[in-house]
Amino acid sequence: MSVAGRSGPGGVRWSLVLLVAALCLMLVAPSVTACAVAAAAATPEASPLATASIVDRTAVAIDFPVGLRFTGDLTLPEDATTLSFLYQAGYDDGWNLIDVPASDITRHGDGTATIDTTLDFQVLQVPLGIHLAYRWTAGTPEGQVVSGIAETDWYDNRQPWQVLTSDQIVLHFYGMDAAFAQTILESAQGTVTDLERRYDLARSERLSLWIYPEASAFRDGLPANFRESVVGGSVVGYPLIVAVIPPGSDSEVGRIIPHEISHQVLFQATRNPFSLLPTWFDEGMATHIQIGGTSGYLGMAIAAEKQDALFDLASLAGSFPYTPSQASLAYAASWTAIAYIEERWGEGGIAALIRAFGEGLPEDEAIPQALGVSMTQFTADWKSWLAAQG
Repeated sequence: MSVAGRSGPGGVRWSLVLLVAALCLMLVAPSVTACAVAAAAATPEASPLATASIVDRTAVAIDFPVGLRFTGDLTLPEDATTLSFLYQAGYDDGWNLIDVPASDITRHGDGTATIDTTLDFQVLQVPLGIHLAYRWTAGTPEGQVVSGIAETDWYDNRQPWQVLTSDQIVLHFYGMDAAFAQTILESAQGTVTDLERRYDLARSERLSLWIYPEASAFRDGLPANFRESVVGGSVVGYPLIVAVIPPGSDSEVGRIIPHEISHQVLFQATRNPFSLLPTWFDEGMATHIQIGGTSGYLGMAIAAEKQDALFDLASLAGSFPYTPSQASLAYAASWTAIAYIEERWGEGGIAALIRAFGEGLPEDEAIPQALGVSMTQFTADWKSWLAAQG
């Protein structure tokens, strides 16, 4: 069963893992938190705003699963009329702005203000496990003034997290033995290394994985309106994967970890200011890389083609259908498209497509550049190949 993705800040997406059936689409969110926990996000660059003129004496605390609570004093210009919170995280080049309600601010005559405000990350759809930079900005008649940049983390501080690291992975886990956690770490690092080698990709940035041993604790931290059946996700706007893997379940390691790592590595390899990967290519690659969970895809796609009910890939560029049966067919179609590309053009053809998408080309330009055929011809040949498999 799948869920359709929704765009979020920055147009990023996140891939969700459902309890029943396979792995899914994408959605997005920004994030925050307090505590010194290893984080994979790059340190944000300095803000382009004015020289700092707000003195920040606030403290930040995690109010999980709601969000971050900021309490304490700020020294503001006497003519400040508004106060807002700015934060930056993940691959976001800009700063996200949230207005602080006037009811959360007490102004004093000495130029200071006491604040007690909570950022509701469930409403803002900020995923847990994120490192961010933040600052305050105040509006005055002359313009905006800002504080210096501070940093914090947003994560589930109820759990006794442990950390294992490899070259490109930071794994956070609890409730499982170290040997099984090491299996997860090796699967993640091995998938990164394999993808980089097979498709001649540039070295990926470090990824942060947060693995729960059971679903109920994980669901407590989901953003508002998420399905209860969701048991994990890859937030490709951030170098972040959060998932549920029952201790000892090697099958779930093989199904979930390579799939979500694929989303992250491909996002980094194709990140550009113009477009995101077509969903059929992104999900097709993720299901192609995962171990298990795809055994019925070929037969499903063949049957749909015989009934003239198979999706055109162009219709799957932005999102997948919401209904379970149609979503499963979309995954099957995407998986077979990657299988066809690999059989006809080899891993070099896939590598050429990744490079073309990384240049920001839409699929009707990327396919001809990488594979030497038009999108129309590619679609017709793929469907003919499917019919021959049947």
